[in-house]
Amino acid sequence: MPSPRFADVALPLPIEHPLTYKVPDSLQHRILPGMRVIVPIQKKVMTGYVTAVHQTSTLETDTTRGIKLLSVIDLPDAGPIFTQEMMDLSKWLSNYYCCSVGQAMQCAVPSGINIKTKKRYTLLTDQLSAGRFSDRQRKIVAELYRRGPLTSGQLARAVGAKALSNSLQSLVKRGILLEENLVADTSVSIKTEMHVRLVEDKIPGHDDLVEMQRRAPKQAAVYLDLLHGEPERRATELYEKHKANPATVKALVKKGLLSCEDRELLRAPEIAAVAGAQNKLTLNAEQQRAHDQIVSATDNREFQTFLLHGITGSGKTEVYLQVIEKVLKQGRDAIILVPEISLTPQTVGRFIARFKQDIAVLHSGLGAGERYDEWRRAQRGDVRIVVGARSAVFAPLPDVGIIIVDEEHDTSYKQTDTPRYHARDVAVMRAKSNNGVCVLGSATPSVESYYNSERGKSTRLELVERATKAKLPEVEILDMRIETRETGGQVLLSRKLEKEVTQRVNAGEQVILLLNRRGHSPFVLCPQCGWVASCNDCQVSLTYHASGGYLNCHYCNARKTVPQVCDECHFNPLIFMGVGTQKIEDYLKRSFPSARIERMDADSTSQKGGHARILGRFADGQIDILVGTQMIAKGHDYPGVTLVGVLNADSGLNMPDFRASENTFQLLTQVAGRAGRGNLPGKVIVQTYRPNHFAIAAAANHDYTTFFAQEIHYREGAAYPPLRRMANYAIESEDHQLAERATAALHRLVRQEIKNHDFQGVEILGPSPATIRRVKKKYRWNLAALSKSTKRLNTLARATKAAFTKEFPSPKVQLKIDIDPYGMF
Repeated sequence: MPSPRFADVALPLPIEHPLTYKVPDSLQHRILPGMRVIVPIQKKVMTGYVTAVHQTSTLETDTTRGIKLLSVIDLPDAGPIFTQEMMDLSKWLSNYYCCSVGQAMQCAVPSGINIKTKKRYTLLTDQLSAGRFSDRQRKIVAELYRRGPLTSGQLARAVGAKALSNSLQSLVKRGILLEENLVADTSVSIKTEMHVRLVEDKIPGHDDLVEMQRRAPKQAAVYLDLLHGEPERRATELYEKHKANPATVKALVKKGLLSCEDRELLRAPEIAAVAGAQNKLTLNAEQQRAHDQIVSATDNREFQTFLLHGITGSGKTEVYLQVIEKVLKQGRDAIILVPEISLTPQTVGRFIARFKQDIAVLHSGLGAGERYDEWRRAQRGDVRIVVGARSAVFAPLPDVGIIIVDEEHDTSYKQTDTPRYHARDVAVMRAKSNNGVCVLGSATPSVESYYNSERGKSTRLELVERATKAKLPEVEILDMRIETRETGGQVLLSRKLEKEVTQRVNAGEQVILLLNRRGHSPFVLCPQCGWVASCNDCQVSLTYHASGGYLNCHYCNARKTVPQVCDECHFNPLIFMGVGTQKIEDYLKRSFPSARIERMDADSTSQKGGHARILGRFADGQIDILVGTQMIAKGHDYPGVTLVGVLNADSGLNMPDFRASENTFQLLTQVAGRAGRGNLPGKVIVQTYRPNHFAIAAAANHDYTTFFAQEIHYREGAAYPPLRRMANYAIESEDHQLAERATAALHRLVRQEIKNHDFQGVEILGPSPATIRRVKKKYRWNLAALSKSTKRLNTLARATKAAFTKEFPSPKVQLKIDIDPYGMF
């Protein structure tokens, strides 16, 4: 069969179709679909993915269009990194979520492995007399004259300015600088370490060894260690033990006494096995029924989706473990998704304890090298199980028999950048393509998943008892309107909750307090004129962080020093309004000076391993009171927790989102489930100003059925998802007038495309300004389309995107499309 001369390459750019490239003779015998490839694109060099190869190309023979095909530069891998199954999944992802195939394929590989380019500038000295220079241009020219060719990054550091592109391009256009594209190394690569081995047929005699000890004692020490101990060792181990260095080993290799070779060193994440989790537990009757139904489907290689609806503490994880054991015996692989990095250490620890080292871990909390090595272990077939967060759904396992989505309701499974996929839905599609099983597990299923089980699209399995026979915790709702009237002023902890915390701490029990707002005070206010410290780039107030003493924007992460006086009227002092986790932590430390208190939020867990460190100390009983945001609410199993307090339980109900009631119910139910999981009974105290809201009342009764009935009734009235599917169109621009013009045009184009395709039943909502109108200097508008037909929504989105791009080609305005959005922009 002749070698392919052309390749279709998908690039991680918003390009509708793959581009065709020539394949040089030197690469024709190697190139295959699914391989990474280095190609030129405009003035850059990028990593793309081969989707097809051909012997001929109509583009090459079509001389009328004047097309000149560019050539592939290199193939960085020995073989394909995408199987046909993963390429098909990427095409589905591209079609459903309205992105390019290259963007879809990009999200399936670990970040940091793709080739990048950087620009290098050379001074053309014979052009220096041409024209005048700005101060910045003069500095650039002087630096290049003194040091020779430099990259844009090196110039930026030398000149002391981050944005040099305008100055550099002006000098390039004038012919004073020569601009070149250089291929930079990837940020991660295979790590190796040197192993040293004794050459056993060249062992010197006694006299020679004595002479070596006299003349080269370190060489002798290393050599005798290998001679009388293990004949092969890691070089670093020998260096450390004998205070030697590479020159010592190099000398012994030169003498022919040792040989050495570099071997791959895997950077494995450090996750401890959970004590006792290696013991296989006896399933109760409910667990056994769920287990048997799932295993029956895997035995038959029959695609099926199950919704495992089990109350908190019902033993869903043990069902997962025993089902996976059966899947492994069938010779197939397993993927387990967990919603957040904070949940991963305990979940992975359980799987490691049960299945030893046959597991890879994939999530963004790992270092780039660790993530790359774990991905490669899965690709090579060294592991059979992958556990991780959202992106682990793309793990390159060859024969996936089961995908488990734990806490399937969690919104962190929804990707916020292109492609805006939902890992739960990708998991269902991947299981289908493998004739495998997808298990969606939750104590508080998403309304969409429960609705699908009601309609027969999935099989619902119920676990209504706790596996340990422990009772669900008692839940008490405290009406904070009454508390505020009786005590006056701002109430952080009610009298009842403070009394309960005191009793639990004195008894040596543990307490969890949930406040879903980080920082110390949500805003800083001038009591005289009403001025509020706000972000310059976002239309939001700045949050005061007492730890560090600064103001922070929780949208763009900008920081400011705390003002001493009002910016408007110069009044002093200012008032720190509202309550965040830092303020609660300070209050607890004053109120309970003998208690060991820790805070867990995005600030306290920002460093690598932050989640595992805090949760490890809590599991060991080194923390009495753990206060934090929603990351403490889900999936944790700590028997010592007997009290859970929820502060400002109704704050989420005020969000302008049709899922606000659902999110509130899920958060309250999940955090309540952390109490009473051991031998001691648990109690939950919910502080709220809206005690009669149906979501809060249903959560207090652990009653999902009643909540769902009420929630779906409201959704039916407005025909919101899951009754219809939704697509959100978001306009962004730094120019507010351009944003408004583009939004008006978008509205016109959507209506026109609906008319062109004769789409009946498609409803448009908006356009309207986004909830936070300005973020990171960009003004934002939303428009939503609703339809019972997903196909119509996708067709409409693609047609509208093409028409909008044609009318607004400028990068100054952006259109972002989100299918099945979770929260508006």
